[in-house]
Amino acid sequence: MKKRFIITLVVVIVLVLIVGIIAIGIGLYHDFKQESELISECEQIKELTNEENLDTEKINEMLTRRISDGEYLQVEEALKEYLTARFQNITKISEILNNEKLENILTIDNYKNDGPEFATTKEYIENTKQELQDLKKRYEELFTEETVMSYINNKNLDSYYVDFYKQELIGNPEDSKDNIVEHEIDGIITILNSYNSVIDFLITNKNSWKIEGENIVFANQESSEKFLELINDMLENIPGTLIEKDFGTYEIPVDWIESVAHSTNDKFFYVKEGQENENRPDNISVNEGTNKYPADEHEKFRSAILNQLSMQIGGDENVELNANGSNTKNGYVVYTFNIKDKDTTTTQYYIVGDYKYVLIHETTFGDSNETDSAAQKIIDTFKWKEQEE
Repeated sequence: MKKRFIITLVVVIVLVLIVGIIAIGIGLYHDFKQESELISECEQIKELTNEENLDTEKINEMLTRRISDGEYLQVEEALKEYLTARFQNITKISEILNNEKLENILTIDNYKNDGPEFATTKEYIENTKQELQDLKKRYEELFTEETVMSYINNKNLDSYYVDFYKQELIGNPEDSKDNIVEHEIDGIITILNSYNSVIDFLITNKNSWKIEGENIVFANQESSEKFLELINDMLENIPGTLIEKDFGTYEIPVDWIESVAHSTNDKFFYVKEGQENENRPDNISVNEGTNKYPADEHEKFRSAILNQLSMQIGGDENVELNANGSNTKNGYVVYTFNIKDKDTTTTQYYIVGDYKYVLIHETTFGDSNETDSAAQKIIDTFKWKEQEE
């Protein structure tokens, strides 16, 4: 009897252990499944919010639904609260950047309807600038570790779940940050400042202009010339499209594009939009290279390039070579080598760094003013990667 009792007790203990092991296994599987689903959910949301044409309805559906339970539900809530804040921020920025009011400020209709005091226009410009500055500040904050962790730290969760949120779901927030967003905000603020200068001029000189048909007409030549000067300054300072490469960043004019068909992994070609399929479009290429000179010996680099080009040209009297040096707007030394023959003008701009350079290579087949301006924008806006901050 005693023996049977012992056997029964052993069987019961074994069964309890088996049930316990099964329960633990089921629990671990359930946890693993929830983690996998949350990682997938997070990746889908990030992909959707990075698409050019946003599916707002789908994004909001995913941000508001919940697919987890227990502690993972709190992790999911923290994640989606954070991603919602990011999505709302970028949505508001996009709404302002695409607002038609921006395009209509310097139109004849606005001159007629809001001039000569432009009270509504002035208020709109100031409010929009302030709103963009606030949104930019918030955008930057959203990618700091302090802000990212603020959404999970108030949940009082075990460190395992906090680490899962931080490492598996969020990762390095800086990797998700898009420098183009800040660039575009700064660009619109620059444009608004230019608009403001034009509007202020019209207010100050309200008795010196009038609208005739679809034109603004000034009472004297001086006012007309000053107005055109302000407009031209504005056009020259319109920010371009930000280009980010491994070696640095620069801008190209908004109506220029990268010619993917001609670009390689380390050399990037740009043409005016609409000319990419022409046989010989004016073009600009950009690439990085290395040299054996430190930055403070840039004149030796200049001499080496000049000697190389002179040897290539040889004694050809039909080819003209000119060279000069200057500094970019960001303070880098740039050497310019201009080569002209009967049909083609080639201009090589070398921005010189420490044992390295960036070559902006411009090729034109006729009037080069527009291409010259595009090359100059690249030069003026270029920043080495390690010096972007």
